[in-house]
Amino acid sequence: MPRLESERCYISQQDWSLHRKGQADEERMNRKVKEAIKGNLPGIISDGTIISTDPTTKKTIRVPLRAIELPHIIRSRGNEGVGSGDGSEEEGDVIGSRPVEGPGSGQGAGNAPGEEILEAELTIEELRQLVFEDLGLPDLRPKAIKVVESDEVTFDDVRKKRTPTNLDLRRTIEENMKRNALQGRGAVIDGIEQDDYRVRTWNIKERESEAAVLIMMRDISGSMGDFENYIVRSFCWWTVLFLRSKFPHVELVFIVHDTEAYRVTEEEFFGRKSSGGTECSSANQMAHDCIVTEFPTEDYNVYPLHFSDGDNYGTDEDAKCVDLVQAMLDLGVNQYAFVQIAKANSDLLRAYRSSITDDRFSSVTIQSKEEIWEALQTVFDKDKEYTTK
Repeated sequence: MPRLESERCYISQQDWSLHRKGQADEERMNRKVKEAIKGNLPGIISDGTIISTDPTTKKTIRVPLRAIELPHIIRSRGNEGVGSGDGSEEEGDVIGSRPVEGPGSGQGAGNAPGEEILEAELTIEELRQLVFEDLGLPDLRPKAIKVVESDEVTFDDVRKKRTPTNLDLRRTIEENMKRNALQGRGAVIDGIEQDDYRVRTWNIKERESEAAVLIMMRDISGSMGDFENYIVRSFCWWTVLFLRSKFPHVELVFIVHDTEAYRVTEEEFFGRKSSGGTECSSANQMAHDCIVTEFPTEDYNVYPLHFSDGDNYGTDEDAKCVDLVQAMLDLGVNQYAFVQIAKANSDLLRAYRSSITDDRFSSVTIQSKEEIWEALQTVFDKDKEYTTK
């Protein structure tokens, strides 16, 4: 019997992206918020309220952001004419805008709307994911000692066992249908028995990573004032958080020094007060000895990192520092980084830069809180590979 006209089936194709516009807008907004936060990282990194927060806290922190608006047409502010461009404009550029005639300075009242400031709420975990995705240990190389990490759990096996919490329903039904078909009852779901049950089980994946050690040296002499100490604590707080997040098995060595060097705990490293004279060579000597006796470069990736304002007692001290840093480079450390705070230059920094030509020596200066982020990117450049070794 021929089909009736009403029984015919038609297939049409639609642009289903139109049905998920809300989801697309949400994804776009989240992407813009992420970009805005990353663009404001220099200010966020140096925020004292953040670095005083417990890194394990689940509480959220507020990050101020400029308002993010969807594209829309705005009215002209009283000017006549048509806005047009020459083809070189980019998204967000204002076209056809003319300057308002008359005086434009002073403290008088205005009638233009102000810029809207919003606050994004983030956990420390979410913030550190944004901060750390561009950071890494530079020139990480294979070493004799491997660290086994076993923190990745995967559900990649199916077994015969009934456990309600991890029952694999689809495979259980498949087994029941197979058994019924073999017994001549057809591939139907009927009478599920103990042998039909399938559960998902987990395995712990172990992976090897290269052994590494970061030797952090901090100048605690009397010339290190409140600003210098704040910069050191901020930089080191993010450094420790970064390493424990991305490289949980990295060894950390903490050294402080005035005219003598002391190996201290993490709490003492952050809490020591400034006093006394300055002999930077004492810290470099202790770092050198640690490498020789505890962390040979054949077994470890080694990263000495020294913070100081550059004030050193005498030119002889500068020469000692140069010799010790060169000795550590000769031992095969991956990178030696010197972070000078508050000053653009110093006799010690000039001595380093004029005497050490090895490209594994890295030096940065921090003269404002906003420069901490740039210094972190320089010291922990994951794409950096050195030619000399």
